[in-house]
Formats: sequence, C-alpha cells, structure tokens
Amino acid sequence: MTTQTGGARSEFARNWTVVLAGALGMALASVGVYALGVFIHPLEQEFGWKRAEIVAGMSFISVFGMVSSPVIGYIVDRIGPRRIGVTGVLLACIALAALSFTGPSIWSWWLLWIPLALAGNFINPTIWTSGVSSLFDAGRGLALALVLGGTALCSTLTPILGNYFIETLGWRHAFVALAAFWGILVIPPVLLFFTSASDRNRAVPSERRVAAAALAGSGVREAILSFKYLRLAVAGFLASLIVVSLVTGLVPILTSLSIERQSAANIAGMVGVSTVTGRLIGGYLLDQVNGNLVGAVSMVLPIISCALLLAFPGSVPMAVAAVLFLGLSLGVELDAVAYLVSRHFGMLHYGVLFGTIVGLLSIATGMGPLLISFVYDATKSYNGVLWGYIPLCLLTSALFASLGRYPVFDVPAAAPPGKIQTMKSA
Repeated sequence: MTTQTGGARSEFARNWTVVLAGALGMALASVGVYALGVFIHPLEQEFGWKRAEIVAGMSFISVFGMVSSPVIGYIVDRIGPRRIGVTGVLLACIALAALSFTGPSIWSWWLLWIPLALAGNFINPTIWTSGVSSLFDAGRGLALALVLGGTALCSTLTPILGNYFIETLGWRHAFVALAAFWGILVIPPVLLFFTSASDRNRAVPSERRVAAAALAGSGVREAILSFKYLRLAVAGFLASLIVVSLVTGLVPILTSLSIERQSAANIAGMVGVSTVTGRLIGGYLLDQVNGNLVGAVSMVLPIISCALLLAFPGSVPMAVAAVLFLGLSLGVELDAVAYLVSRHFGMLHYGVLFGTIVGLLSIATGMGPLLISFVYDATKSYNGVLWGYIPLCLLTSALFASLGRYPVFDVPAAAPPGKIQTMKSA
C-alpha cells in the first residue's frame, strides 16, 4: 500500500496539469447535455414544440458518437489524443454558440445540433481518459475520477449559469454566453497542458522514446468477442441511460413534482457537489479494491433517488437528498467503466476498446432523455420512468459484479525501444 501510494504521488507530481486540462475538456464535452434542461421551457414557450421534439436534437450526439467513437479511439491509439482534443475544444465552443441561430422550424434546431455532435466526437471521454491512463498506473483510478469529474463542474455551473443567462439575456444570447464562458475557461489549459505518453514520446528523439508502464493488453478482436467485454459494455450502456437521463431531466422532473422552477434549477445544480464527492471516493476505492464492486454499488444509489422522489413528491428536502444520491452514482459510473476497461483489457488498444463503449454510451445519453420525455408527453408524469429504472439499476449492478478478477498481462522480455507488442493475458 505504501509503495502504491508513493507511486501515485509521484505520478500526480509529474502529471497534475494533464489531469487539470483533461477535467476541463471533459466539462466542455458535457455542456450541451447539462444545458438542455434549462432551455426546454423557453423553447417550448416561444415555438410551441413538444419536449420530446426539443430533446431529440441531442440524439445527433448519440448517432455520431456511436459511429465515430471507435474510429476516434483507433486514431488516438495511432497519433495520441492531444491534437484531437485541442481541435475539439475550439470546434465545440463555436458549435454551442451556433445554437443561438435556431429558427421557428424544429428542423433548424435539429440541424444546428449536427455541428455540436461532430465537435463532440473530438472531446469525448476517450480523448481525456486515454491521455491520463497512459501516464498513470498506481494512481489511475483517482486520476480518471478527477478527469471525469469535469462533468461535475459542468453539471454544477451549467444549469445555474444557463438559467441566469436566459433570464438576463434571453435564450439566444444565453447560448453565446455559455460558449464564451466555457471557451475562456477550457481552451487555454488544454492548449498548454494536455498531452499523453505517446504525445510526449513524439517530442523526443526516437532513441530516447519509452513506452508507458502499462501498455500491455488484449487484442481488439479477442477483447470485443469476449463475454466479459459484452457484460461491461451492457453495464455501461444501462448505467448511462439511467443516470444521465435522470440528471439531465432533473429540472423538468422536479417541476413536475410541484417544485418551483428556480428552486428546481438550484437543486439540480447541487448534483455537482455530490458528483465530486462520488468521484473522489470512487476513484480512491478503484485503486484500493476491485473495481467491479465499486461499479456495482454505484448503481444501487439511483434506486434510493427514485424511491425518494416517488415517496415524497413536492418535498424539497427529499428532492435534495435524491439529487445527492444521484450525484454520487454519476460520480462513479463512467469512472468505473473507464477504469475497468483498462484493468480487464489493458492499455494496448484502450482507445478502440473504450471508444467502442463510449459509442454505446453516446446512444444511451441520447436515448435516455428522449425516453423520459416521451413518457412525460404520453402520461404528463415521470413516475413511470422512476418505477422502471429501479429493476434496471439492479440488473446493471449485477453485471458489474459479475466481471471477475483482473487478468495479468505478460510484458515481453525485450521489446524494441518505442515499440509495443500485443500482450497475452495470463
């Protein structure tokens, strides 16, 4: 334990700026998702669109993410994540501001989500987690938690800022203001600090290049065709479907339970506090105990959230408690998936393997909000969603728990400098 702790400290001392830049990049990747909830009402009022129609714009992120995430992961494995991430943060800010050009036709809204979805491919979790995972081993769980904790920063600030900008500037200028805020916060650190082991190796003479410590792992075909990978992928899909749809729909869910809109926005903003807590605790535990257990426990927490909202509709204290439990789950679920990919399948083809799962998570991210909006449009209530998610959470927890022990990957006795060979698991 002492050796592991010392190794983690050394890793953080060398690479904390990479973690910071990755966390901010991850925050920007989540802005569209967490902003949408506060824009539903003004768009509904101005254009008379249904909520499901408004949320459907986000489905482009799912479609493009599903198709391109494995490709992006393959490119990351070949050229490193830095150049992709730097390009992505610039494009994402421009695309977010462009939503202000939405016209009275629902098609204009949908079409303007396409550039945002395309830009999102260049700042998806594969980019940031690949860079950090390649530079950390002993402290990888906590490092991933801090990077993916960027979503907590986003989920805390974006609903509050979005609602403030809408009330003071109108919804059109609110999109521009959000883009400017996040661009100023994110672009400079990513440009200055974000890198990876392969990007660093590229900057030194070939004879001095070294491979990162844990770039061993399963082959792509071997991993993807395994039942373990299928279980992990399904668990990740269901976890994102459940947790992301509940978090992004918090404002409309809480207002449907007779909580005033501004109070609902403030309560929704609190999810970031518990998400940060969940990520820090979860990241620490991932480095200390089997990550399967951490993932399994994280998916029991939304059951408590759903039960509280169903049992105490309209209660602000119970809504706060429900949001806090939900945030704890959000703080762990993606971290656990990213970490478990690296431990069960290694780092050799991490970009492709995690990128493929990220494609599924993109589908879940788009499907979840659309699903709960359809339920609301049909029943004028979110209760059916809250009841339905309870058994899904239990199934997801069981899938995480069933993954088994981490394999041991054999490092070749004499690998040529700067080259990495396919490893076989023990």
